[in-house]
Amino acid sequence: MAAGIIAAAQIGKAAIAMPVIQQDLGLGLLAVSWIVSAYAALGALGGMAAGFFASFFALRHVVIAGLAFIALGNFMGAVTDQTAPLIVSRVVEGIGFLAIAISGPTLLRTVTSKEHQPVVFGIWSAYIPVGAAFMMLAGPFIMQGDWRTLWLFNGALAAAHALLTMAVRPAGLQGSFKTTRPHQGEIVHVLRSRHLQLLAGGFFLYAVQYYALATFLPVFLVGRLGFSLAQAGTITAVALLANALGNIVAGLCLKRGVSLFALMTAAFLTIGIMGFGIFSDASPALLVAISAGLCLGVAALLPATVIATISRDASSSSTLALSMGFIQQSSTLGQLIGPVILAFWIGQFAWNGVPYLFTAIAFLGLVITILIRRAKRV
Repeated sequence: MAAGIIAAAQIGKAAIAMPVIQQDLGLGLLAVSWIVSAYAALGALGGMAAGFFASFFALRHVVIAGLAFIALGNFMGAVTDQTAPLIVSRVVEGIGFLAIAISGPTLLRTVTSKEHQPVVFGIWSAYIPVGAAFMMLAGPFIMQGDWRTLWLFNGALAAAHALLTMAVRPAGLQGSFKTTRPHQGEIVHVLRSRHLQLLAGGFFLYAVQYYALATFLPVFLVGRLGFSLAQAGTITAVALLANALGNIVAGLCLKRGVSLFALMTAAFLTIGIMGFGIFSDASPALLVAISAGLCLGVAALLPATVIATISRDASSSSTLALSMGFIQQSSTLGQLIGPVILAFWIGQFAWNGVPYLFTAIAFLGLVITILIRRAKRV
């Protein structure tokens, strides 16, 4: 859980540092958005391949390696003053994030009873908003105007946790040392699963919305509404904590029998409506903050639901690793292009055109939700 939070902190780190990096390196909004999005480049191109590769190693070792890559990427980024090397360092960090995102759910499944899995996976799904919120709150105070200090802090944090994970070898959790080794039939089954493909499509749309909003909300609050960086970070962190709470609520809802269809419908309807509250010209600051919290909070019903559903349906740990790689690929593709799409959209239609982008995401999401219900009654 802690490794996941540290991995997710690298998303919040880049988002809160965007205004400082933009000023320090003299970059435009589109250019700096690529620094944020590069974290997801590898996962967007080969998430399922990474799931297959990771399945040949002990899950615990994959987590440790992921932390090491995050530390290395941070130290690489901290010593550069050019855009291209900084983007490369973000890709290195992204390798570590992908390793943890894929191995985490598979590892949790090996040490959790089926009765508790919906709640456990709901809590696990909150690692991204919790890690990002931590950086939104702490980032401005750690940076003190210098984004490289924030990179050094995160590098040291990831390295320290890697050493701690190496040192702690809990008895009775032998599943963390096992490999899964998928066979050809399982790979073909995962690739051909229409249900999984539709779930991945829904997850992709959620990720586009989540990363676009989480990345650019501080920029919007600073540039459009005149907040300080610390104020913008606090408001964004509260919205992200609402997202974390939504993930946990989704797990509790699933345990009580609420359907996947109901939870996904609520998520996408909220995305479509709250975009107007956040980005409309007439919205006061309080409405922006409330709408952002509701948007991220209710939309969070989707990721926890999808992850718990996949875990429930997976026939083996190897199938779960492959399925999570597939889902992670769709998620990181959304993470990669979400901020870029939003930056492009703002350049074309300004901030008050963003609600229509969110409406389009909601419409497509509802279509996918209906197709999932028709394909498999859930």
